[in-house]
Amino acid sequence: MIVRVDETNLSAAAEVYMLSWKDSHKDICSKEFIEKHDLEYMEAYLRQKLNGGCKIYLNCSENKPLGIVGIAPNDEICLLYVLPNEQGKGCGSELLEYAIKLCEKPWLTVLETNLNAIKFYEKRGFIFDGEKDISSKKRISEYKYVYRGENM
Repeated sequence: MIVRVDETNLSAAAEVYMLSWKDSHKDICSKEFIEKHDLEYMEAYLRQKLNGGCKIYLNCSENKPLGIVGIAPNDEICLLYVLPNEQGKGCGSELLEYAIKLCEKPWLTVLETNLNAIKFYEKRGFIFDGEKDISSKKRISEYKYVYRGENM
């Protein structure tokens, strides 16, 4: 079941985000940076996204939170995170399909090093549009993918 995140379930969404984010970034970020992203930090970040107009959704099974996805006001699909032990079971696909249906022109960014995510998005109809963020603030580039829908 997919539900919209609000103050009543923000903590559950933040816990999913924290655990998933830490797992996905463990090989590219320092231990100190990873540790900084505790539950309080992630909850504040999600609250900031909500206050900025982002809609965030939580996928639950039997009242157990499994994954989250966000949709920014500009149709960017963001914050697609699934608990590490739940990956590969369809939760991420379900969240992505749900988000796509709510967007007029869905797009997203993915770290160049996240080959599994790139494969996941391409399999589901996203294509690299040639744009990548190579800002000096980031050590790793992000690629922009737009939804074409052919593979859904």
